[in-house]
Amino acid sequence: MKKTLYFTTILFAFIIYDARPAANPFLVDLARTFSRDIFEMNGVPYMEPVVQVMNAVSNSRFFNSAYIPKYAEKPYFKFSINGMMGFVPESKKWYSPQMPNEQLTYEGFAKGNYGTIGYDIATQKFKINIADTAELIYFMFKGMIYDGIQNKSLQVPAKAATALGNNQAVFPLPDSVLKDLFKNLSVDFNGYKLKFYDYLPPELRDSVEKLLVQFPDAFTLPPGSDLSTLFAAVPQLEIGSLYGTELLLRFIPPVNMGETVGDFAFWGIGLKHNVSQYFNRSEKPEGRVFDLALQVVYQGTSLENKVGVTGADLKANATMWDLNIHASKSFIDIVDLYTGFSVEFIDISTEYNYFLPMELQIQLGLRQVNPQTGEIYPVSPEFPGDNSPQKAELSLKDTNYKWIIGASKQIGNFAIHADFSMSKINMATLGIEYKF
Repeated sequence: MKKTLYFTTILFAFIIYDARPAANPFLVDLARTFSRDIFEMNGVPYMEPVVQVMNAVSNSRFFNSAYIPKYAEKPYFKFSINGMMGFVPESKKWYSPQMPNEQLTYEGFAKGNYGTIGYDIATQKFKINIADTAELIYFMFKGMIYDGIQNKSLQVPAKAATALGNNQAVFPLPDSVLKDLFKNLSVDFNGYKLKFYDYLPPELRDSVEKLLVQFPDAFTLPPGSDLSTLFAAVPQLEIGSLYGTELLLRFIPPVNMGETVGDFAFWGIGLKHNVSQYFNRSEKPEGRVFDLALQVVYQGTSLENKVGVTGADLKANATMWDLNIHASKSFIDIVDLYTGFSVEFIDISTEYNYFLPMELQIQLGLRQVNPQTGEIYPVSPEFPGDNSPQKAELSLKDTNYKWIIGASKQIGNFAIHADFSMSKINMATLGIEYKF
């Protein structure tokens, strides 16, 4: 039976409905370790653009005017609902996929404590003494993939889609190629090129060859959701004025943003100070050439999602600083124009907790399925399922520069604002504001 393992929306899944024998411990360990490395190499860059774009989209719509009265007889409040639409750049739709591989060297063999290589004077032959069979098998497996990539018998796709992109990329691992790579796997030892296959115990050689036959022979990377835009909406409250300074507050509880994004929440607090009060002598619009303000905003976000058919738990938390200088000009009874330059500092930490996909557990013999109905039987001592969750963590720091240009129209106590931001991720925003 040909086996194809699908890496779907982060991890892998393949549909096999026939019952399997009890799990082979070496096969389970090999698959679990390989899936962990595949996840860390491909799952994170697959999903990370969603986290980056959503945080960039939420880190906008902070100002629509630089004017703040120097004195206010009583506090005023400006409440607004703002929609932000981010345009996904092409660079966020692709990544370079990687497969776990490592050149087999004596230094790596010795450093990994897999065993020792020595020369038996009595037999005048080299001898490999194995200390950890399971770890050695995976070490050899990565060496085989390395050799296959180098001699082009195994092909790594040049690019694969992120969760925001769309293409079909496949990494084939045919068992016939793997068996040839296994038989020719060698290591340099003191000037001698030793073939591992020739020096392994016969029973271990047989076990590895059986594992290679049972191991899935193709990984299909997911096509993504093919998204060109991401949207966020946020309520915002501005309170003024104290010495030409306004306080900004924004908050939104966890809201489900769809299958690709998941539950997204954020909060923010900022201060804006009117710099033009020091050179504008008039408080009236007709007496001011333009208005200028400085603003600093601190914002936090959280994103939680169940990723793919494996139900991997994604948790991403981010903190951001936005420092901006912006100017505005009021054309009385017509429109207000504004523009600004912003520098953003973002710090994102993500954590993934995941199990092997159910379909993979079935193939490995960790779970059993009814071949007629496709029903998955409950766990049992013989078929315990995957009871060893794995974790992957990533931290990301980034700096972004943004230029914003927009217009605002006042209609009584209401105002409508629209602007466009140019940066790594271009954005369009629209806001409706009520002042009281």
